[in-house]
Amino acid sequence: MNRLRIRWTKEGRTRFLSARDTASVWERAVRRAGLPIAYSEGFTPHARISFPDALPVGVASTGEYAELTFVAPVAPADDLGRLSATLPEGMDVLTWTDVPAGAPRLASLLPATLWELVWPPVDATALTTLLRDRCEDLLAASSAEVVRQRPDGARTLDVRPAVVALAVAARPAPDGAGARTVLRAVLRNDAPIIRPTDLLAALGDGFAPPALVRRVAQGAPTDAGLDEALTGAVEPVEPELVAGAA
Repeated sequence: MNRLRIRWTKEGRTRFLSARDTASVWERAVRRAGLPIAYSEGFTPHARISFPDALPVGVASTGEYAELTFVAPVAPADDLGRLSATLPEGMDVLTWTDVPAGAPRLASLLPATLWELVWPPVDATALTTLLRDRCEDLLAASSAEVVRQRPDGARTLDVRPAVVALAVAARPAPDGAGARTVLRAVLRNDAPIIRPTDLLAALGDGFAPPALVRRVAQGAPTDAGLDEALTGAVEPVEPELVAGAA
């Protein structure tokens, strides 16, 4: 068996795929690419592609991860490029690494997530100031309880232990028309997992929901942001350090 771990994207229209549909897309893609993927045993065998954490529907991502098991050696530079070409627009393989024998589980390499929330260019100065003040208050607090509504009833969660770092800035819009307010947050992936919706609830009201929520990367939290799981490259928490517009 040959195993590879990959980082991939889920953007554009593909962010509206459910976790089950996403798995089906990947299984069809590896078949079309002609890769020697391994299959589980039993009456309904499935391609051995594991995803450590399902992304909420509607959330974009440049920080999705998967582990693929093959029954024969593959040439990642060529074969994963061919796999990317068979995936829908918005899904692309960004990087990969071999999995040596005895390697820790992929999920153990993803203790934290760097999230990015982007608001449209409407009164960015006031919104940026408000969010920056709210973030400072949250970081100074010892706890921040929010209520999450679930089908089986309401659940109270303390958001504060999951928050590693927060940063807010106004980023120029890609068309030059105004600026977009950007909030970046490094949140631990410990149970219960705190999502951006929980973070927004902890920050209070007074602002509209963001136009886009993106999972940027996953890995180990640092003072500067996040050490990405597969490459070790630093993904900064400061929005100003990000090249390009959202």
